[in-house]
Amino acid sequence: MSYGSFYEDKWLLGSGISAYSTIFESNFVNMTLGNYGWVVTTNSKALLFMITSNTVIIEHKIFNSEKVITKVAELKLWLVY
Repeated sequence: MSYGSFYEDKWLLGSGISAYSTIFESNFVNMTLGNYGWVVTTNSKALLFMITSNTVIIEHKIFNSEKVITKVAELKLWLVY
């Protein structure tokens, strides 16, 4: 079985994450520019400086294999940096 995406943006979401981030301004519904400081990633030499925050809405598909139907759903994430 293969999975694909119609979009260039990729998200990996987990319930234990403390903050979401994206490099694409087009992902934001709206933005609030500011100085949100530095974030240390798994590569401690590659610090990220956050300049905006607000809300992102992700549209995704849910496939029900029993009924063979696909439903489009939206996921609202905030605070996204």
